[in-house]
Amino acid sequence: MRKKSKSQKVYDYIEELVISGEIKPGERLPSEAKLGEILNVSRVSVRAGIEKLSAIGLVSKKKGGGTYVNKPKNENYLSVFTPTLLHNTDYLEMMEIRRALDSLSVQLCAKHITEAGIRKLGAIVEQMTDIEDEYDFFDLDKKFHLLISKYSKNRFLHNIHIIIWDVLQKTLRSNYNTVTKQDRSTDRVEEHRDIYDAIVNKDEDLARIYTVRHLERIIDTFNCEYNEAYLEAKEKEKKKQ
Repeated sequence: MRKKSKSQKVYDYIEELVISGEIKPGERLPSEAKLGEILNVSRVSVRAGIEKLSAIGLVSKKKGGGTYVNKPKNENYLSVFTPTLLHNTDYLEMMEIRRALDSLSVQLCAKHITEAGIRKLGAIVEQMTDIEDEYDFFDLDKKFHLLISKYSKNRFLHNIHIIIWDVLQKTLRSNYNTVTKQDRSTDRVEEHRDIYDAIVNKDEDLARIYTVRHLERIIDTFNCEYNEAYLEAKEKEKKKQ
């Protein structure tokens, strides 16, 4: 396991203070000297950790001195803590969460989606038919599922989906591509078309079934691919010994 840097130690400590509510939005952080004393690190490391937190919008320095926890807008509140999810995120765990949340989103979407929403969703599916590159497909896949969560008409649920796709894009893209490379383009498009058709027909149960089936297929594909890669790596390691 890679040793945590001193600046990361500062980052994690302050982040935990905010998440736990020990320091609330609008309140001032302990001084650099105090943080250095608490964590047994230099002020340079403290500043580096604070700079990382400032870059993601969790804190900001104010004129006159001092660093304060930002008061995020409601719609962006969850995204402030996305970096917390980026540490040691497991792809399969993420997909299991998606299986649960996507099935709820698509049921609500089938119930609430408008005609305009249906046209937008259909346009994305049509664009998918002409896409072969996994990088381009990712963008359409993201748009498709986020549009479904948007039309669930549950803002909290939609915000969670935004975070999930943000994590997928920033840290799990290689895992996503591993699965996509094993797909036949016609199969992945048809899975999305089945979900779309169920939504158009306002069939909540069928939409859920197709969505769960789609995500379980992704999980199974990744498991097979991971196991093969793992066995190959083990075999190479044996040959070296």
